[in-house]
Amino acid sequence: MPISKLLLAVVPALALLPATVRTNRGPAPLRTATLETVVEPPEEPRNTYWCVRHGQSTANVENIISSNPAIGSTKHELTALGKEQAHVAGADLWANLSELEVPLEDVVVYSSNFTRARETAQIAAYEMQRRAQIAAGDWEAPPLLQIGLLSDLRERDFGSLDGLSAGNYDNVWPRDMASPFDGTDGVEPVADVCQRLSNMVDLLEKRHSGKQVILTAHADVIQIFQTWFAGCDVRAFSSYRFANGEVRRCDRAGECLPVPAPMQSQAAAAL
Repeated sequence: MPISKLLLAVVPALALLPATVRTNRGPAPLRTATLETVVEPPEEPRNTYWCVRHGQSTANVENIISSNPAIGSTKHELTALGKEQAHVAGADLWANLSELEVPLEDVVVYSSNFTRARETAQIAAYEMQRRAQIAAGDWEAPPLLQIGLLSDLRERDFGSLDGLSAGNYDNVWPRDMASPFDGTDGVEPVADVCQRLSNMVDLLEKRHSGKQVILTAHADVIQIFQTWFAGCDVRAFSSYRFANGEVRRCDRAGECLPVPAPMQSQAAAAL
């Protein structure tokens, strides 16, 4: 993969920024500049990419980190609320695609193989097809959406923190802000996540053209994806948090990024 020098910024603690700093969507303001080596995003992707965070899972309710594929792919399924959120995600996707007049034939769905993401993708795909059938008045339509599993969409590896309290994110994210190469406690560095996401996009760009590609995965992974894809400072990914079941289109200009928010403690959160 080609490696280039991307201009990254040392982002000050967002909690110290006044709420009035941002009034529009887009990348966080860049203050002091420095150079770091991170794989570059594609310049002109052939497809449009959408990210969906999985619905609430039992791991979220327990407020624990679940990043081991051997466990996450067999346990930590969606809760009842998480399933509702997945249905809402499917409805949201259908509304956006309908507005763009995109037929389901031009939609492809991929997911992490973790149970919570896979179940979300399945429910969202069902909801999109159900709404398409209602709109067309055709209940005999063949299945148009199948789900591919991609290992590069798996949860970020949190090393020795796996299985522990989600409050440990409070220590990881500030280190991410300092450097995309930090691997303290065996946590997968942000730069390594960017590399595997770049590998994934290379694969999908070769496989598809002119498609709406839906990626169902995990908070850190899709937050890193959206900032990396937009060519923004990947260290600030935690400022653009996805809620459970949230749908967001990713664009190269960063126009689809929400207003950055100060980091909130995860010590007592059920995400």
